[in-house]
Formats: sequence, C-alpha cells, structure tokens
Amino acid sequence: MGDLTKVADDEGAALQRAMAVLLSTIAAIPLLAGCAADRSGVPDSASATRGTTSSPTPTSKTPTTNDETTDASAFAENTKRQSGPGSGGSDLVLVDAGVAEAEGFDRIVLEFSGTGAPGWVVNYVDEAVLEGSGEVVDLGGAAVLDIYASGTTWPAPDYYSGPSQFTPANAGAVNDVYVGGTFEGSTQVLAGIDGEPAPFRVYARSAPSRLVIEVAHTNAD
Repeated sequence: MGDLTKVADDEGAALQRAMAVLLSTIAAIPLLAGCAADRSGVPDSASATRGTTSSPTPTSKTPTTNDETTDASAFAENTKRQSGPGSGGSDLVLVDAGVAEAEGFDRIVLEFSGTGAPGWVVNYVDEAVLEGSGEVVDLGGAAVLDIYASGTTWPAPDYYSGPSQFTPANAGAVNDVYVGGTFEGSTQVLAGIDGEPAPFRVYARSAPSRLVIEVAHTNAD
C-alpha cells in the first residue's frame, strides 16, 4: 500500500511540474509577440539618421507628375538661402529621392508619404555636415547644397530604404547626393554641385507630397 501511495504522489508531482511549464510557456507567448511587433518595419539607429549603408549607385528619377516648372530662365540671380512654409501636419515620411536632368537644370526630387506638402530651408554651406551627429560627409562636387524638408517624421514602416549616397546617372550640375535622414522633424539631404555655387529654386507639391530643388546648369560642361 505504501508503494502505491508513493507512486501516486510521484505521478501527482510530475503532473504539477508539467502544468507549471505549460502555463509559463503560454504566458510568454504574448510577450514574444509584442517584442516582434515593436521591431517590425523599424530601421536601426544608424539607418534612421544617415540612411542605409551602401556604395554609390547611379540613380535617376523622372517625376511622374506634370506640375513641375520647366522654364530655365526663371532662376534667381543669386545663390542665397531660400525657405518656405509647409502645408498640412507633421506626418510626412521620406520614401524616395532622386535626380533627373531637364533642359538647362537638374531636378532633385524628395518624395514623401502622408498628406500636405513639406516646408523647406535650402542653402549653400561650406562643409557637408550631418545634423544631429555632426559627421562630415565625403561628398563629390565643389559646392555643397544643404537641403532640409520640414513637417517630416521617423520611424515609419515605409521610410526610405534606398542608398544613403549616390551619383546621378543623368545630371549636369548635381554631382553627388547624400540622404542624411530625419532628425527632430526635419529631413536632411546634401547635394554636391559641380563647380561654383549655381542658382537654384525650390518649391513643394502635394499628391504626392514632394520637395523639388532645381539647380541651374551654369557650371556644367
């Protein structure tokens, strides 16, 4: 009788241990799912501020809309800082960046998801420096055009995943482009310009949201 009681006690203890393991496993499942959800679609900190690490890749973008300017004679006579207000909120997410050559100028297009249009501050600077980190970028071109689009945000699942630096395949004034990323509501892009600072103009569009920077071919071959 004593042996039977001991066997029953052992079987009961084994059953309790098995139930405890099962309950612990079930409790851990929501926590693991939560961690996976937090990480999905979000780049690491290096990608967040400076784009993805990549070798320069020839890139050309031809805008899919037809409301950009085409008059090459309408550039300002100077190369001073230009700025403009945005429209809408602060939910714009950078999804694409590229350069295309037009008649008499190059067109840099930064495209965003979200509603409204970005604001901007664009200016020639002495050195290609990333906002936030202070890192100096090795940028091709004699002049540096520092481009900021405001009303933007990060992180987001559809955030720009292209090369952080690329040389446009079809361009006459823009020699090099570096997508710096988004920091404190502004998205920074640096453009290396061939020769001395060239006249430029800036405007924003919506549907799709985008910032357009056009650089005259004054210094191009």
